[in-house]
Amino acid sequence: MASPEQELFDRLKGAEGVKPTASLAESAVEKDLATNNPEAGNAVTLRNIFTHQDTHPVVIDFALLKAFGLEWYTWEAETLWAEVKRVFQMNISELNRAKVQTLKTLHVSNAPWDYWQVFEKTVQGLNNTVPHWAFMQIPTLEQLYATMDMLEHIRVVDFSNEVKLYIATAVLHEDVTFVPPPLSFVQMEVSQPYYHCKDCGHEYEALFHDGVCDSCSQKFDPEQGLSMRPKQELINKGIGTHMETRLRHDPELVQKRWDAVKSEALSKVELEENEVDIQVAKLLVARDYMNIRRRQLAEQLVTLKAWLGAA
Repeated sequence: MASPEQELFDRLKGAEGVKPTASLAESAVEKDLATNNPEAGNAVTLRNIFTHQDTHPVVIDFALLKAFGLEWYTWEAETLWAEVKRVFQMNISELNRAKVQTLKTLHVSNAPWDYWQVFEKTVQGLNNTVPHWAFMQIPTLEQLYATMDMLEHIRVVDFSNEVKLYIATAVLHEDVTFVPPPLSFVQMEVSQPYYHCKDCGHEYEALFHDGVCDSCSQKFDPEQGLSMRPKQELINKGIGTHMETRLRHDPELVQKRWDAVKSEALSKVELEENEVDIQVAKLLVARDYMNIRRRQLAEQLVTLKAWLGAA
């Protein structure tokens, strides 16, 4: 049976085979990322792995595993910085320190999957941004897509309802109502299904409701005390059960348009200024950012392959 260290190494190594989902030819996203990034044209090598702005978090994870095994998970930050300087003969930049601390959290705790506050900072740490706990840093659609893609190579854990709702809120903050993979697991939270009572017109969020009308079934009648249950005699008569499910944000039109262009290069897609195409444009930008990070990962793993070798 493989050791935990070998299993992690194999999972990280598998990232080398992950390919972009569409062409990045003439990508406006890539040009935008290169703006104000003096290291955009420089390759990540063993000489700058902990100082280069664009060193991929998975590559850093790979390098730390190769150099220190699993022991670095338990080291204090000062010890780790000192060991990196001793072994790699370089200081670690502030940006890459943030990546390292984020990786450590992902390996030793479920908090990024359980609590929205920790998840929010995890997204920042994995996407070339220093997390700041003093204020909110709402993730962009691009950051969310890249983060989900990276987590597949680091650690796979189910998200809590709290974090799923936070992700959905961030997506809706971008005015997007359809989320293809790897964010499709929050489509229900994005769509926000709700119950509509055909008899009295009351509405209830379906994600947190039993599908029986509170008003018609007299759940909160004083005679009921604190039971908050529908009166059974009313339910037996069908009262309170005439509910239909609706969506506050129907993804159908955006999904149909997305399916038609999802494999096309952004520069080749003709978009119009309407609600659907604006959302599709945002999804294409997010896709390209995710693919740029994928390509960076593959290129950096190839460059460092001779050193990384096998565990």
